[in-house]
Amino acid sequence: MKHSSPISASRLYVGMDVHKRTIALCVYDSDRGIVIDERELKHDLPKVRKYLERLQRRSREIHCCYEASSCGYGLHRAWGIRCEVIAPSSIPRRSGDRVKTDRRDAQKLATLHAAGLLTPVHVPDPDHEAVRSLLRCRADLVDTLVRLKQRIRAFLLVRGFRCTTSNPWTKAYYEWVCGVPVTEVDQITLHTYLNQLTIHEQEIRRLEQELAKQAEKEAYKGMVRVMMAFRGIRLVTALTLAFELGDLRRFSSASQLMAYLGLVPSEYSSGSRTQRGAITKTGNGQARKALISASWKYAAQPKCGKVLRARQEGISAEVIAIAWKAQNRLYRRFHKLSRVKSRCVATTAVARELAGFIWAALQVEQPSIETD
Repeated sequence: MKHSSPISASRLYVGMDVHKRTIALCVYDSDRGIVIDERELKHDLPKVRKYLERLQRRSREIHCCYEASSCGYGLHRAWGIRCEVIAPSSIPRRSGDRVKTDRRDAQKLATLHAAGLLTPVHVPDPDHEAVRSLLRCRADLVDTLVRLKQRIRAFLLVRGFRCTTSNPWTKAYYEWVCGVPVTEVDQITLHTYLNQLTIHEQEIRRLEQELAKQAEKEAYKGMVRVMMAFRGIRLVTALTLAFELGDLRRFSSASQLMAYLGLVPSEYSSGSRTQRGAITKTGNGQARKALISASWKYAAQPKCGKVLRARQEGISAEVIAIAWKAQNRLYRRFHKLSRVKSRCVATTAVARELAGFIWAALQVEQPSIETD
């Protein structure tokens, strides 16, 4: 409910329901426990800034928040007023609430923020966000590349051509695909697919070269090199973890990092009954996918090969010891679990523990990464 009382010198909480064209605002006075203003503005940063500055001049303390969305972090960075970006999953919702409007969403954000019931997300700085976008662009190209390869194999299978090699898309397999005796029209289709395949492979290599340059920057170099000391974690995986999660040392414990990655089991327990299910899959999906992909390497016998030793050059002996301990423990863990569960479940459990080892190594090495 909107009140006409004048704004007093008190703590104000501003909830903003942000959309592409409009922003619904609700100003909540926490000292008096009332909503003192509600309005809808155009999504125009100068106008919103002017309104908030006017509020700031007439209040003792002002806190703003809005829900994380596709509109990005522009509002967070636009002015000096404290403005937090809220994780959508942390916003409480009543099961019986069937009315949803922009005005009510803004009011909910303002009141819950005043009560301290919302969890802000980690906001990267613009450079950090740019590299993260580059990583996601590469991931999108890799997904497209996989689909192209599937289409080519399906196309050839429909025409009755099947390669007997157990390892597809080697040089020999590619030569076999190029030499398949298809009709003239099918040749046009096949060459179109192969040209797109070549283009995407070149683009992926180009992006990886740019990512290698970014990894050499002092702001990220320390953290990336520590993570690359672990088996299965090369440049792209290390960069993905660094730029999707930020500084991993911001998590107070390894278990907090595991929970953030959504790698802990879900649970529904009541009384004496305890029931655990699949992993929660909360948090950052890109980082979780990268970590699980790296964890498959721990199914192999522990060893420190030439490539891994090269990545560990210049890393402290304590971090190398943690990485070696991880190899031995996770190898045993994988094979113990795979005897009673599927290999995918075992790999997910290994990924959960690998996150803990990485967190411990970063506590030792104390690298830094620039954040807001």
